[in-house]
Amino acid sequence: PNLQFSFCKEEITFGNMEPKVISMYVGLLGVVSITALHVPDSIILCRRAACQGAAAAATFHILPAFPLLASNDGAATTVLDTSKALKKLLENKDAFVKGLVDGDKSAPQLPPAVSFATFQKLEKTSDPEFMEAAIDYAEAARNARDLVKLAKLTREPVTVSMKEAGKPREYKVQTYGEASDSLESAQSYGIRAVQEVLGASIALDAAIASMK
Repeated sequence: PNLQFSFCKEEITFGNMEPKVISMYVGLLGVVSITALHVPDSIILCRRAACQGAAAAATFHILPAFPLLASNDGAATTVLDTSKALKKLLENKDAFVKGLVDGDKSAPQLPPAVSFATFQKLEKTSDPEFMEAAIDYAEAARNARDLVKLAKLTREPVTVSMKEAGKPREYKVQTYGEASDSLESAQSYGIRAVQEVLGASIALDAAIASMK
């Protein structure tokens, strides 16, 4: 049997047809699969009527054109919340640095970094500049974390062994910063970490501006 389509504005004419599956793309909703649809000769259906008839006589399988849209909400919230946390940390940068120097765990802390997987969820619905800004953020955030680790390392206790000629060996507990000549002070690392936090905040704001 022949299946003929004639298009005139929004009309579709179906010729004789055996039961079969017709797949039609309807706007941006996705693919509508119509199973075992019997259409008499010369019936003219507009697109809306075709969808209505299919709803009554067919089995539908909707395949969204944007399957990640719903899951993007959580990813976008993570990015926005992290941006706010970075700005709040910058407002309290002095307390942040002092906390690193004193080893105060109640002082302002770095917020968790946004994962690359989170940015990937947002990439398809964002401008081309989005991932470039995301990469800049990731680099600055990583640098800030490394500097915070170094600041904390300077406060770690180590046992130093000292031996003078003719005297018994002595052992003394010092901080890693006191015992090492290669480490900077915790304050220095803290100040540098703040600079990286500022860079991460600026980059994340750029990424947010590219989100849709």
